[in-house]
Amino acid sequence: MLESLLSQTNPNWSANVVIDNEENERYFHLFTSDYPDNIRFTYLNKRYNDYGHTPREIGKQMSTADYVVLTNDDNYYTPNFVDELLKATETNPGIIYWDMVHSYYNYSHFKCKPFYNQIDMGAFATRRDMAQSVHMKTTFAADGLFINELIEKYPQEKIVKIDKILFVHN
Repeated sequence: MLESLLSQTNPNWSANVVIDNEENERYFHLFTSDYPDNIRFTYLNKRYNDYGHTPREIGKQMSTADYVVLTNDDNYYTPNFVDELLKATETNPGIIYWDMVHSYYNYSHFKCKPFYNQIDMGAFATRRDMAQSVHMKTTFAADGLFINELIEKYPQEKIVKIDKILFVHN
């Protein structure tokens, strides 16, 4: 995931990387010392074992960017991802989503929709104010629950689809 961010054609992005295992902090510093300043690392003092949802909650609450994308360390984005996302933000939508390739489906094209069981957490962005107002559940189904709650809480917000594959889920 970090390497895919570093490969972006547009440098206008930042990342809050939250690592939920303090024991890995010393080891991880060996690899993170050369990363640019737009990547910030936070180490939690325990492992939550909740599919990464607690670290995502902490990361989104730390965010100061206009839009938030929540993802995992084994996923990656196409090099034009930031360019496409910035174009989509021009009309100030509440939610932006895109298609993906998914390992569970033999790396085939997964056409996302902004509904439970039809999208992955890494396949959509939301405005920071909206993301921070909805608490991340810690269940396996948290991705779908999160987007459903966003849509229910903000039914008037514009939803935009970028009709491209921009994300690979591993």
